[in-house]
Amino acid sequence: MTVREPEWLEDDLAWALAWKHEQDCKCPGCKLPLDETTDPANNGLYEVPLPVRCFACTPLAKAHADYAESDPGLLLHAERVDDDPPVI
Repeated sequence: MTVREPEWLEDDLAWALAWKHEQDCKCPGCKLPLDETTDPANNGLYEVPLPVRCFACTPLAKAHADYAESDPGLLLHAERVDDDPPVI
């Protein structure tokens, strides 16, 4: 008989189930909690701010378009091309 420690402790399982419940309770569109966003008392309390551009997603989207006719399984990613640290 082989004896080993469990891969998931009780605490791990509780955290995983809580995370799953939180994900299940989010709106599939905006990802905000459905109990808040569907409450009539919150009607008119949400707005959409101006968009921002992700300068990594921009060339990545172009590359996806350029390779749209490629065979399935092609993985693309963006990476920084300079050695300077990002400005925060």
